[in-house]
Amino acid sequence: MESFDEGLRCQDVHAGLRNVDPNSGSLTPLADTQLVGMAASLAALIRGQDVVNDAQALRAVAAEQLDVNQFAFDDVVKTLAEIDFVQGVQVSGGKITRFTENVPYYDDLYAELGRAWRDRQPTELEQQMVMLVDNLADAPLPVEELASRIGLDTEAVPKLLEVGRSAELVKTIPMLDGDVVYSPFFGFENPDVVGELVRDHGPAELADAFAALRGEQGMPVTAAQPVLLDAIARGLLLAPAVVLPGDTVQPFAALPYTLDRELLRGRKPVLEKALAVLACLRCGQHFGGATNLPADALVNVIDKLLDPHRGILQPHGSHARQYKLMHAAGIIAFDPDSKPGGSWVRPRFIDTDDNRDALRIARDLITYGEQVEGRVGDEQARAALLLGQPFSAPMQTTARLRTKVAVSPRQWQTVIDAALGRGPIR
Repeated sequence: MESFDEGLRCQDVHAGLRNVDPNSGSLTPLADTQLVGMAASLAALIRGQDVVNDAQALRAVAAEQLDVNQFAFDDVVKTLAEIDFVQGVQVSGGKITRFTENVPYYDDLYAELGRAWRDRQPTELEQQMVMLVDNLADAPLPVEELASRIGLDTEAVPKLLEVGRSAELVKTIPMLDGDVVYSPFFGFENPDVVGELVRDHGPAELADAFAALRGEQGMPVTAAQPVLLDAIARGLLLAPAVVLPGDTVQPFAALPYTLDRELLRGRKPVLEKALAVLACLRCGQHFGGATNLPADALVNVIDKLLDPHRGILQPHGSHARQYKLMHAAGIIAFDPDSKPGGSWVRPRFIDTDDNRDALRIARDLITYGEQVEGRVGDEQARAALLLGQPFSAPMQTTARLRTKVAVSPRQWQTVIDAALGRGPIR
């Protein structure tokens, strides 16, 4: 494997291990891979911010949004410092307080982290897990062919599948002639292929559900759409989620077939930010109660944030709650109250290339090129971002909907058969 692919898959393995109990002993054999994966996630979060003045606040955001264990935070920062992605690390009272970021573009980011992973001398299990995820992200494979097709140790395959399944990194569909396994990253990185396979080879119910999704990216998926819930739970659809009041996990499905594969594969952190924005806005649209807004208002909220003259809102008592999701995604900073003695915050767009790309992608997913004119004020912006609830990235949504799979695997028989016939997609 190339060092770029190794660095990328370390981050993907960490994304899966976020679904595993952090105290589980199953994580121990993957310690180096998880550490480098956390470093990749943190590097993507801070890229373009220049100076991190409050590293302890970043520690809290990283723990909440990226599952970068707070006790591993210092080691993660040290790992980034070793490859010069962060510089000038300042420590006070034994805690990292401040540093400067020097994170390169994603091609170099993953290549450098891949080399750092190699330098840590990962175990044979780690190397084979990274290889397994990389190959299954390309195409499904029959279980009986894993060792011969990928070059895995035959005796290690059961252990790899056990860990991979517990982390949602490996999904299994029983077929007529044996089990087939794939990675959710197959669906996440190739939504156009999955959509095409469902359209051309899937049963009518699946094809109709996917066709409806093409018309509304970020569609809220409910129990009334069991085939879409099933596709999300199987890791074949991207679906960020917002936890609504009452602890209901509300997924918002996306099939971003117009995006180029480089964004879907090598720049997933930018896409994940875009999906966070999309989920947040759709939540305000569909679950805002009396303040529900139409789609054109959602686009105008994005335009407001992108406008350098309107990208900061005036203080308001509910800002800290309502913009929590975008704050956790590293898109919004909370500036101090501008009024003397004030205790509220002012949300300010963090103007980096990644964040601008994320907002533009979210806007494109909502409109797919339809230009929507108009302006919105602070009150409408607050209403659109009404629910400052916890956000789940697609891998976490997949895990949390695991028990909701109610559709027979036979629904996917012809689709997976067709996918097996396509071979790797590179």
